[in-house]
Amino acid sequence: SSTESDASPSGAPALCGDAQVGTTGSVENAALGEASGLAASRTHPGVLWSHNDGGARPGIFALGLDGSDLGFHSLSVDVVDVEDLAIAGGATGADIFLADIGDNGEERRSIAVLRFPEPDPSTPGEITAVERFEFSYPDRPHNAETLLVDEANDVIVIVTKEQVEGLDGAPDPLGDTETSLVFEGRLGGSGPVELVPAGTVDTTLLEARVDNPIPHPSSLLGFGGVPTGGDVSADGTLVTLRTYQAIWLWQREDGQRVAEVFGAPACEVGSADEVQGEAIAFAGQALVTLGEGVGQPIHRIAP
Repeated sequence: SSTESDASPSGAPALCGDAQVGTTGSVENAALGEASGLAASRTHPGVLWSHNDGGARPGIFALGLDGSDLGFHSLSVDVVDVEDLAIAGGATGADIFLADIGDNGEERRSIAVLRFPEPDPSTPGEITAVERFEFSYPDRPHNAETLLVDEANDVIVIVTKEQVEGLDGAPDPLGDTETSLVFEGRLGGSGPVELVPAGTVDTTLLEARVDNPIPHPSSLLGFGGVPTGGDVSADGTLVTLRTYQAIWLWQREDGQRVAEVFGAPACEVGSADEVQGEAIAFAGQALVTLGEGVGQPIHRIAP
């Protein structure tokens, strides 16, 4: 189910209108220099969780909405390329999901999603109670940077980052964006669980609608439209995807699977110009975003 319509969803949420984009502060901890995922705590108001891109020194950073440093929690597991982070687990949102799903060369035989209880941000330390869920794609390896958690159906949703191949047959990092694939995976089971195809989303078509007089440098090179992050609101009614250049929002209907929303029209949400923008999260009725780099500003987008 490909998203091709310019229309906004009926009863579109307030963020689809004249949302206000502001800055709440800048990241204080210089160790968080490649923020790739972001989640707002449901049990600790005002706390955000983030992580660095890649596999070095795996762990999560706690920070305030104002960017204040609340500490680093290391993980007692090995990772390859962590690209996104989500919070889920019912009304309390008690679990953090860390997506070890990056694969720039599209060569990994399996990917992984880590799940562990949300730690107390006031007591930084090592997280040892980590569950690891292995997944494989049904066709071939894919690169991805977006993890969504469908709490009602107990599945994770991965949106891939597709780009044309270069002369060597590998994805061209400067190549044009292609239609992204959506996969679902059920948590549990032994060995890599095969992901199930669950539709598509064409961010290239969405990007064509962006009225931005100063486009992100990535878009000038042809890959501004690749999905770089996403989130589901705590009440499950909204789903967002971001690219380097834009933010898109879908209204989720009662009983609808998260993966199914991409078959409906999306609306564009006003966004800030960020360097290598990959991190996004719902914080109540607002969105917060963060780009890569030391001391980057935290942006808040609210109705």
